[in-house]
Amino acid sequence: MKTELPLKVHVAPLDHILSSAVVLNWNALACEPAPTMLRLEYHVGRDLAIENLKLWACSREYWTLICDYSPNVGWSDGPRFANGYHSRSLGRLFQSILMNQNRFHHEYGPNSNATLEIHTPSEEDTLLASERVSEAFSLPSKTPAVVLATKTTAHKS
Repeated sequence: MKTELPLKVHVAPLDHILSSAVVLNWNALACEPAPTMLRLEYHVGRDLAIENLKLWACSREYWTLICDYSPNVGWSDGPRFANGYHSRSLGRLFQSILMNQNRFHHEYGPNSNATLEIHTPSEEDTLLASERVSEAFSLPSKTPAVVLATKTTAHKS
């Protein structure tokens, strides 16, 4: 009988991965006048899944919508950017996060709202964000048998 090891699934905080996605795309979103802060708002539905999110920029005390996203497969093409903002990589990250919500946890109850404030990131913030996203979406590592088979095949050629 062959025993298979269960895949180790790391469940990260949703707030961390969402703010990391924004930090990694800060430069794409920082147009003139440069935002002093970004605000990410999302709504948790009655089934505890994120039903929609909005990202706002604050410049000179005015709030401007950057993008909104409702991951309902039936009526959404992905994040919709507005007011001259656009970031393909941020849009893809938001889609990946919300389509894989089971990989992340949050402490919010049904039919509640959450708000994250993200300030201009430092170099350390960007490095931490990169690590979080890489860890959350890392590919499963090869098993020793697969690595051994790959090495054996490589030596034969």
